[in-house]
Order: sequence, then structure tokens, then C-alpha cells
Amino acid sequence: MKETHSGRSVIRNLAIAAALGLSVTGCVMGRVYRDHPLNEANIARLQRGVTTKAEVLAMFGPPQEIDARELTAIGIPFEPFLNRRGDKPPEERIVSARWFRYTYSRANAMALLLLLFNYAEFDQKNDSLVIFFDGDNRVEDFAFRKGTEELPRFGFLSRRNMGQP
Repeated sequence: MKETHSGRSVIRNLAIAAALGLSVTGCVMGRVYRDHPLNEANIARLQRGVTTKAEVLAMFGPPQEIDARELTAIGIPFEPFLNRRGDKPPEERIVSARWFRYTYSRANAMALLLLLFNYAEFDQKNDSLVIFFDGDNRVEDFAFRKGTEELPRFGFLSRRNMGQP
């Protein structure tokens, strides 16, 4: 009778272990969108030497990144720029933004969670627009790269062979 009881107990323990194992397994898929898509019609309207910073802000809104600082040492010679006791620290003042960066990101995520093996993948691509300004706050130059089209539509299952046409 004891053997039957221990046999039932082993089967019951295996059933509990299987149920726990199945409860911690799974698959997760998701998409991530960061910021808003860049309007390519507005990018086509950018003109070097003509479009102003105010017009850029009206077309695209506030940028994600701005280079806008210039450090100037006031009241001390440049050589003691390294902080020493008694030296007056240099003042930082904002002049005008030299460039704006706009970025739109998309990503696909997938994870497979098994009892002894886990696999996760995160694929992210960006569209980037960088606009350089001259001293008169007009567009000096700009560069645009559309990378989100390279993102597979359905994650790794639809990934194109990158080296083949």
C-alpha cells in the first residue's frame, strides 16, 4: 500500500511541476514607437540660406537635441582654465543653437520564455534629421536618413536577407 501512495505522490508532484513549468513559459511580442514621424514634405521645403530657425520650429516643433552652448572664460586668462584655488570659474552662456536633431524611432520586440531556455530580440530603427544653422539663424545645411523602412514588419519572422536582393 505504501508503494501506491508514493507512486501517487510522484505522479502528483510531476503534475504540479508540469503545471508550474507551463505557467512560466510564454511568448511576448510588442512594438515601440518613440516621438512622431518626420514629415518628409516639410523636409523637402528646407532651403539652404533661406529657411530660418523660426520656420524650422514651426514645421517640426521642438527638436529632441540641440547644440546651443559656447563656453567663454571671462575675467581670467585661458591658461589657468583648469580649476585652481582662487580662480574664477569660466561663465557659460547660451549663444544660438548651431544644430537641431529630430529623431523618430520604431522597434519590434519578441521574447520566448521557456523553463530552461529564454530568447529575446529587440530590433530598432530610426529616422534622423539634423539641421545646421549659420550665424544669421538660417539653415546652412541638413541631412536626413530614413531607417524605419528597414525594420521588418513582423519582427524576425519577416526579416529580409540583408545581403541578398
